[in-house]
Amino acid sequence: MATRSKPSQTSTTRLETSSSAPQVALSGLAPAPTQLPEPQEKFDLARYAASEDARKLVAWVKGEHEKSAQARTSKVEQWRVNLMMVFGNQWVERTRTDIQGLRDTYTTPKKPYYKDRRTINRTRSFVRAEHSKFLSSIPSAIAVPATAEDEDVRSAYAAEQAWTSISERRKLRQHYTKAAWWAITTGNGFIKTWWDPNVIPDPQNPMDRGDITYGAITPFNLFVPDLREQDIEDQPYVVTAYKKPVSWAQHYYGDQLKGVSLQATSAGANSILEEGVLNLQAGSNVLDSVTVYEAWMKPGAHKLLPNGGIIIVIEETVVGVFLEGLPYNHGQYPFTKFEHIPTATFYADSPLVDTNNLQREYNEWRSRIGDYMKKMSAPQYAAAKGSIVAQKMTNEPGLVIEYKPGMPPPTPMQLTPIPQYVMDQQGIILQDWEDLTGQKEVTRGQAPAGVTAGTAINYLQEAANQYLTPQYQSIEDGYEKIAGHTLSLFNQYVDIKRKIKTVGADGAFDTLLLDGSDIASGLDIRIQSGSAVGQSQAAKEAKVMDMFAMGLFDQQTALKLLEVGGTQKVLDLLNVAERKAIRENTKMKMLTEEVILVHLQQWNAAIQAQMAQLPVAPPVEPSEVVPDGPVAGPPEELPEAPPVIQVDDFDVHAVHIETHNKFRMGQEYESLPDSVKEEFEKHVALHEKMEKQAQMMQFLDMIPSDGSDGAPPEGDMEVPIGGDAPPEGEETGATMSANGAVPAPELSTGGMTP
Repeated sequence: MATRSKPSQTSTTRLETSSSAPQVALSGLAPAPTQLPEPQEKFDLARYAASEDARKLVAWVKGEHEKSAQARTSKVEQWRVNLMMVFGNQWVERTRTDIQGLRDTYTTPKKPYYKDRRTINRTRSFVRAEHSKFLSSIPSAIAVPATAEDEDVRSAYAAEQAWTSISERRKLRQHYTKAAWWAITTGNGFIKTWWDPNVIPDPQNPMDRGDITYGAITPFNLFVPDLREQDIEDQPYVVTAYKKPVSWAQHYYGDQLKGVSLQATSAGANSILEEGVLNLQAGSNVLDSVTVYEAWMKPGAHKLLPNGGIIIVIEETVVGVFLEGLPYNHGQYPFTKFEHIPTATFYADSPLVDTNNLQREYNEWRSRIGDYMKKMSAPQYAAAKGSIVAQKMTNEPGLVIEYKPGMPPPTPMQLTPIPQYVMDQQGIILQDWEDLTGQKEVTRGQAPAGVTAGTAINYLQEAANQYLTPQYQSIEDGYEKIAGHTLSLFNQYVDIKRKIKTVGADGAFDTLLLDGSDIASGLDIRIQSGSAVGQSQAAKEAKVMDMFAMGLFDQQTALKLLEVGGTQKVLDLLNVAERKAIRENTKMKMLTEEVILVHLQQWNAAIQAQMAQLPVAPPVEPSEVVPDGPVAGPPEELPEAPPVIQVDDFDVHAVHIETHNKFRMGQEYESLPDSVKEEFEKHVALHEKMEKQAQMMQFLDMIPSDGSDGAPPEGDMEVPIGGDAPPEGEETGATMSANGAVPAPELSTGGMTP
């Protein structure tokens, strides 16, 4: 593996925090980013915090946070409404407030005592279904090697294993689950990827500290200045603001806050994200809270930090600072954004923006129908004045109603039935709901009438998923960024070999010892397109049947794959086969004429050495030659040399042939030298030959034996015990080489040694 030099201490800056205040995450949010190795000169954070530059930066951070918060007020109000609809508070009404500094309030108006309010929470059901779609499949990543050299290929493999191990061990999927929920309800979800120097990844090695950490951040806590810019990396700065208890701040930043009187308020905890919005009831003992600001700045954001930097502020006090640029080698913000409905602006929209009015209307009509059903079940009575005592009229079953003799008895009033257009209104609302959300019968797991074939259902589900193409693309782009940040941080900070535990496609466990230098040539990681889209079980079974019909595996294998989880195994196998074929494409296109010539020379030398060892037939007198018999002699031509890149007998030949031919149809193949094209042709031809041989052997195995070939007839099969050799003089059958390229069993097409 290529070695990596450690960063120079004289050229690095640092994030100064107290060594006694570990930078850990609380509730999935990061109070501080990271710190670099200590430089030669100790930086006096307390002295800097008391300087005029620090006071200017603090005022600037708080001012920019306030301006960013004011600029997105309408967005935040919409997010609050969406959350209240999700949690069932669907009868609230908004009270506008024109006084600056006060927010709009939401109250539920009182209802008449004789009316009922029915809340059928279809919004929560929609969010659950959408959330399940985005979590049904996690995108799969592939590391692209820098070159076709074996060392770089191994480095890319190590990078894939490191990404898989770290993302699983650090529970990335849990944080993504939170971010996906926020993306559905508000349109925006964020994940932060940073290096935490105080985490102990291996309890058996407590001296090895520091690990990559993930955390989900709500859109309420992240602020940007330019709402017209969609990409977070194009923002001049990003500010995150959190409300934390005073005791928490003093515990984690006690050294920096010595002698500082924090201006804490009990109402401060609600200033960013209220408990009421999250369907929480604030208790009587509300802890005093302070605001923690964390500003990440790129070059040009502030004149005091021309190269960019980081500053962490608690109320008015600087508790962490990084003065020269962003600390990570990837040069990006540690935040990854997931969008739902793009708006060509920074903050995307949620589908709830379109469904909230339908939800309210649906509840209103259900409440009206419910009120009418109550009246129908307990109708009003008409009675002559003074004929009965009205207070004694109840809904008690079997009640005897006494009325004055000579007066007409009370009679129930005639009620008109509910108009049909009222009953139809619910169906109209539901149809509008389906059109706006895209959640139709198939997406909810229901097959349309008359559709029973699994392939047809799979097609309809794929068509329904097309509606969410931008969302799946955002998920794949986000995962690609997170994976890139993860590998970059591993390469930057891990200098000592670490144990990386992985599980292969075949379910086998593997353990590697890696440091940052081992993956230096595999940091270019890509997400497979379409891997974020989940597939139904019916679709997976249909794929197995299609693969079986194509002859990719036998009947026994098909039966195994049709079991629960079997389809995923064959897909993993084909993915591994395709990746191997892609690596072979990379190796073959990088071949040079010199390498090919050396390969031919080694092959010819091996053949000639093999022929030299063959016994020489004694000379035969002319009179002993049989006129009509064959005459032995040397072969007219040598066997054709195998391709430089070998073909293995365990390859999935159909996948390899398809992958190689796809590359051969591309423009890059046309520009290759003729000698390299010939290597591609030989390689593919060998795959085709071995595939035909395998099919022929499979066909012959299916034919029952009648005993004429020396084998016992079917039904009378005798199995030899002890593995005795066949009797002398009997033929054991011809043997073929591993890939069928050379008939002689001594020669291997994969190597140059006979």
